Amino acid sequence: MAERRITGSFFDLQHVNLWDAMWWTDQCRFWKEESWRALIRDMHEIGIDTAICGATALWGRPLFPGYEKTVGRPLLMGCDDPLGACVDEADKLGMKMFYGVGFRGRCSQVRDYADMKPPWIEEWFTWNRALAEALVDRYGDRPSFAGLYMSYEIDFHDYQVELYEKLMGEYLRPAIGRVPVLASPGSLGEHSNPQKLPGQLERMGINILAPQDYGGRRRDVNEALELVRGNARELERFRSRIESVGVTLWSNCEVFDLEPTPDGRACCVPGPIERVRQQIEIQAPLVEKLICYQYQGIMNRRTPLVDIGHPDTDKLYRGYVEYLQ
Repeated sequence: MAERRITGSFFDLQHVNLWDAMWWTDQCRFWKEESWRALIRDMHEIGIDTAICGATALWGRPLFPGYEKTVGRPLLMGCDDPLGACVDEADKLGMKMFYGVGFRGRCSQVRDYADMKPPWIEEWFTWNRALAEALVDRYGDRPSFAGLYMSYEIDFHDYQVELYEKLMGEYLRPAIGRVPVLASPGSLGEHSNPQKLPGQLERMGINILAPQDYGGRRRDVNEALELVRGNARELERFRSRIESVGVTLWSNCEVFDLEPTPDGRACCVPGPIERVRQQIEIQAPLVEKLICYQYQGIMNRRTPLVDIGHPDTDKLYRGYVEYLQ
């Protein structure tokens, strides 16, 4: 049973798309080292002991230096090594960190699962292996190193499972050995088969499963909580089978709302604390740990060094701190 609090959070060096993260990703691209360090300190201050970097590279451009020949030339940022700054701070604070692999490789043709087919798929697999090897080589002996995070969200469609089994079994596991792997699927129940799931998790090499709770998918609080309760029922239904193959079960608490944008998309804004409190209460008894998407840009305390997020970001932060008290 998890504590009735959030003890892990995702964060973005750069988000995979600009609309989801329009309230923070542009600003963060120009951050200096001291802002990245301050972000990790602020997360630690409210009880977050595990930081999950959603993506350590985008479009074939790593967000850390030193592996130009195998991974690519680093994406130009406001400081030379934003990931390294976060790792240094996590080491100092005794935190743990997971490193995202799986997002867009060098091949611009691989934009989504539908594009993962020959000849692009082999290039995507090979690039992700190089990225994983670089991360383990550079950070694997750091005190905060906890493992890798699979950035592409899997929903357990048969073709997704097949891709993951190939990526993990033939490319990543031989390269990374016994390094733990975290995945946060979009759902369990809709496409998952309770009889198949244990074997799928073993073949995919997933050690920690943190399904998203769908709390941020409806603006109406009652509708959102109904989705959360539905996902909680799926956690109960699948839990024994997941744990039977040694996989640890967490839950990913969505602390955001999706706000429509003028171009017809949606961006992440802070959800109401009344809903977030109930999300925590519903899920904590069922899992070992509650993580969230995400502290940065959605529920962070606004300071001179971390001055990002929707205007209501501070409101959610204060509400959550009050809840902890």
